[in-house]
Parts: sequence; structure tokens; C-alpha cells
Amino acid sequence: MARAGESAGRVYVAAGAHWWWAAARVDRPEWRAGAAAAHAARALRDRDAGAAPAIAGDPPDGVPPAGWRTGEASGLAAMARGPAPIAVAPPGQRCDCATPIAAGRDRIAAVYAVTPFEVGDERAAVRALTLRLRYRDGVVVWLNGVEVARRHVAADASPVAFASIRRGTEWETFTIPAAPGLLRAGTNWLAVEVRPGPGGEAVVFDAELAAGTAARIARGPIVQRVGRTSATIVVDTDLPAAVAVDYGPTPALGETAVSASGEAAVHHRIELADLPPSSLIYYRVRAGADTSPVVAFALAPGPDEPLRVALYGDARGGDVIHRALLDAMLAEAPDLVVSTGDLVYRGTDAGDWQRFFAIAGDLLARVPYYPAVGNHDLGASGDDDRRIGDLFALWPGPADRPPHGHWYAFDVAGVHFVMLDSNAYDAPEQVAWLERDLAAARTRGVRAIIVATHAGPFSRGAHLGDPIARDTYVPILAAYGVDLVVSGHDHLYQRGRAGGVAYVVTGGGGAPLYGVRCGPPTGRACPVDDGAERVVSAHHWILLTVYTRHMTLCARYADGAPVEPCVTYRLTAKPAASTSRPRRRR
Repeated sequence: MARAGESAGRVYVAAGAHWWWAAARVDRPEWRAGAAAAHAARALRDRDAGAAPAIAGDPPDGVPPAGWRTGEASGLAAMARGPAPIAVAPPGQRCDCATPIAAGRDRIAAVYAVTPFEVGDERAAVRALTLRLRYRDGVVVWLNGVEVARRHVAADASPVAFASIRRGTEWETFTIPAAPGLLRAGTNWLAVEVRPGPGGEAVVFDAELAAGTAARIARGPIVQRVGRTSATIVVDTDLPAAVAVDYGPTPALGETAVSASGEAAVHHRIELADLPPSSLIYYRVRAGADTSPVVAFALAPGPDEPLRVALYGDARGGDVIHRALLDAMLAEAPDLVVSTGDLVYRGTDAGDWQRFFAIAGDLLARVPYYPAVGNHDLGASGDDDRRIGDLFALWPGPADRPPHGHWYAFDVAGVHFVMLDSNAYDAPEQVAWLERDLAAARTRGVRAIIVATHAGPFSRGAHLGDPIARDTYVPILAAYGVDLVVSGHDHLYQRGRAGGVAYVVTGGGGAPLYGVRCGPPTGRACPVDDGAERVVSAHHWILLTVYTRHMTLCARYADGAPVEPCVTYRLTAKPAASTSRPRRRR
């Protein structure tokens, strides 16, 4: 969300600045087949000497030019000069850049670029530098010859090796603490090395560098764990800083809570307690020189009041559609949002997450948001090091959950939400926990149980449902009378009932849509009886409203038009008796 205060100081390097640059060119692998075979033969012959074939190509002479990182004249003499963005276009495509690099018959293995900037008397006040990079696919950055950032390029990689992943061209922000001696009075040099990912052809980069004199809000605020009288505000700062939340039942605020993390942390979770039940809470965040705008969130309703839940999933980089859907949700003022996962395309790419939080920021500050983890949220091929819990303040998981697990559950307004981790369907700990959790929820007398997961049991999209979900999980869900199973993974809308459970697939959050693979009107039989009642390949979201004895499910396009008429479900169990006062809507 936009911030009221800005603490960024002087801009040292602006987007579109001029750079000296040079490209490392090697033969394309398909034109090196004969040479590669010869290299391999020699490697086998000389393996005792450690010989190995240079399949990616041999480093060319003179690139990068000697001394280029610090702007030595001899290095600059060997480089061209032009404005950013500097890029190599994919074969056969137009270069969306200011300075195109023609690859010809060569593969561009790396682009090296350097630009100067001037630092004056403000140097003593600079606490951090904010570096924004637009790059594909791996990058290393130096400031006055000191490495300050590295993404997807191994420290010991060959000078012409590929980056470790392929990524998009979204901007990524880095915070560089201004260590003593990093900046110099007078001329300084920013140097960038960019490489394509595995098998890639495209290289692109642009950069911005600015000085900061105080800590800034880097992510947030995000409202989480909203109950009837409590909530948690999550904020990340770019530098260690004290964080305070001013809050109250009116825009005048009046109360203040501070982060227990103190001034030594960049990740802050501020607990707000003893709030007036069923009311709006206004708040703002103060961190360093930043102050966020005053916004409001609604405390959770009572267990006999309607609960409005927004459901959607698979945004995965479809920014324009994702933003439109979030705007539509926010206009309806739901009590919470449940995502079926794949918030981003590649969970290992910090730029993807920064883009997600930039798009979703307004909603996240006003409505609690609870995701089930998708396969892309862990990285396109899975990455156990990525923890969604590090980004959100999700409800705690079970004590025996292994480090790679992301399942959890929580209650809001007498409704029990179970968030499964479809990446760990085969974990016996998740199965055992699910049975314990559902049994405890029924013992408490919850009025409804909603289960959310990424890869669901039934679908007519590309994945055709998950067999482990069908065979292992659905019988458990049916045995405990789960009222609705919500999933994504397939980028479409599907609603039906099978295996004793009602289900809906909501994977139309912005990612490219999937076609319908079976059933009418395809003429192909589905591999399982999924009891589908409606299947539409469309971007959409769902408003689920839970009442005391029934709930309604209304699927909508971004413009508010219905995907189909609203559907009513009778709840399995009668809720426990309770009382609550009327609440104000936002």
C-alpha cells in the first residue's frame, strides 16, 4: 500500500541511465556438438588430470574487461555505451529495450555493465541504499568493487555458465546497509553482471539506486489472526527499526502498541488485544521516517452472525486480472480471504513476492488473508526452504508438523478452516493431524468446516484431480461431515459433489486459464466420477457467506457478473449457542 512518509534521499542512478557494457559471447550449444564430443573424449582420456568439457562454452578473452567493476579507464575502453534497459531479445522477438544486443550466431552468456554516480556531503547521513533491479535471469552487483547483491549465480560458477533459474523481468528491491567505506566522496561505480537461465537466450537489465537516511516500511502492514477482540499486524522494515501501531475504534486512534522485537529486527508482529468486539479498528504504522495511511479492518463476527469469506487461487503472475479481482473482493468487505495457493509463479524468486505484495497491499492491510501453500509458492520445482509462514503471521501449525509442512487450522466466528498442504499429501503427520483436528472441531460444536488446499481431489482441468487427495483425504473429510472442500491448481471454476463431500475448484485468480479436458462438451469421458455440476474456464472469485444453518456460494467475474446463480448448502452440524452484539460493516 502507499506510504504517507518517504525516507528515500538522493537518487544516485535512475532507471534508464547510461552504462558502459560488454557481452560475453560463446557458440550456441547446438553448433558446438562436434567440439563438445571432442572435449568429452579428451576429458575421458585425461580425467586423472581433471579435464572436463566446457559444454556451456569457453570464456572469451577480454570479457569482462579488466577493472570494469571499478570503472578503470582500460576496462571502459573495451566497452560500448548505451542507455538501459539493455537487453538481448529472445530469437525472433523484438527487443523491448533502449539498447539491444544482437546475438547473431552466438549465445550471449553474460552482460557486464558499469555506470558512475556522484556522492556528496549527504554521505554521512546515508544508512542504507535501495537498489531496484529489473533483470533476467541471474545477477551479481558490485559497488566500488564490493559485492552487494547476488541472485541465482553461484559464487564458483564459470564466467559463461547459465544462471540457476529462469525468471521474469519484474523489478526486485535490495536493501544495502551503508557500511563504513562503502560509499566514497566523489565518483562511485555501480557494476552489474547479468546471465540468462538454463537454456535461455534472453538477457535484460535496468537499475535504480537511491540513498536512504532512515528505516522504511518494506512490506506491509498486513492484518492477520483477526479474532473478536484481537488482531496481529505484520510489518517488515528494510533496516532494523522500532515499529509502533497507533490504533482505536475511530480514525482518531488513541492507543499505541509497539513491536516486541524492538529496534534490532526487520520483521515485526505487533499484537493488538482487548479490542471492542464486533467493531471496526482503525490503525496506522510508524517505522523510522515512514508512516502508513490510516486504514481500518473489521474484527471477526460472533458465532451466530454471518461470516463472509472471499475464495480464490492461482494468481501466479497474472497481475492485471489479479488486481481487478482483489479490488472486487475489497469492495465487498469480506471478513477474510482464503487463497487456494500459487500466489506467485516462482516462490524462490524474491521479485515475484515483492510484486505480489505490491498488488495485494491494499487488501492485505484491511482484510486477513490465509493461503494454502501451492506448488509454485515453493518454487516451480518445489523448495522446502521457502516458508509462507515467514511472510505471513498464519495461525500456528501443530507441534509435530515437520519443517517442510505448511498445514494449519483456525476458527473464525464458529467456522473451522483447515488449510492442507497438497505438496505434503503423503506425509503421515498431516493425515494423522487432520483426523485429530476434525474430531476436535466437531467436539467444539463448530457450525461449519471449510477445507482449503491447492491440488484438490476433483477437477476437469489439466491435472484431473489429485489421486492421493481422492483416495486418502476425501474419506476422512466425508466421515467428519466437512461442509466444503475448496481447491485450485487447475485454472478454472468447477463445482460439484463426489465422495461424500461438496467441492469447488477456484483457480481463476489470474494465471493463464486451462481448458476443460473431459465431460461435456468435450465428448471425452472423465477418468473418475467427479459429480461436476458446473465447469467454466474463466477468471473469477467466490463470495462464500456462512449463516447459522446454511451457506451460500456466489462465483463472480471481476466485473461482478455471476459465473452461475448462487448455490446454497445446508450445514452439517448445528452451531453451539452464543450471543453477540451487532457489528458495523466497513
